[in-house]
Amino acid sequence: MFRRLDRPGFESRGYVVSKDAPGNEFSHVVEVDRIGPEGLTLALTADEQARAALARRFRIPAVLSFTARIRLMPDQAVARQYVLKGEIEAEVEQVCVVSLESVRQSISEHFVRRFAPADMIEPQTDLGEDESEWLDPDAEDPVDPIEGGLIDVGAVVAEELALALDPYPRKPGADLPVGYRPDVEEEVKVSPFAALAKLKAGKKV
Repeated sequence: MFRRLDRPGFESRGYVVSKDAPGNEFSHVVEVDRIGPEGLTLALTADEQARAALARRFRIPAVLSFTARIRLMPDQAVARQYVLKGEIEAEVEQVCVVSLESVRQSISEHFVRRFAPADMIEPQTDLGEDESEWLDPDAEDPVDPIEGGLIDVGAVVAEELALALDPYPRKPGADLPVGYRPDVEEEVKVSPFAALAKLKAGKKV
């Protein structure tokens, strides 16, 4: 489902056990206990099968290319925790929300994720409607759990690609058809003030 690009600066050096996780379109599982103190650097690229599976998952016409560069290292400040710094680059096809035509998008994103054993992560309680309004948008993202001593970095970068997709892709120059545009004069005629005036006039008759 993926092809690892090993080259100087992007080598596993025997610190990683890699295998596909069943059910994941783009999987590259790392055994954290075998990561050395200097960390692990990887470059991954999705093959044709993985790109087709990701396109189906994201419900878009195509993922034309998808590569990721990963740096996974022990957190020097907190024992048993890890920091993943990554960069993804992709070329995708989406459907224009106006014309319904295919539109090509280029994606380039950097991200940071933190991982800790599940027993170190405090369970999060559901926030009420009022509490959720006070969430700090600049606060750090929650720590991801390490399940069974493994981190699926392929699944992580796939999640980041999903987050980077344009939710409202629009082809350059695409505009709403004339018939769908509200008429300014018609808006004035049916405005609340116009309707009130008409109602008052009817009562005087």
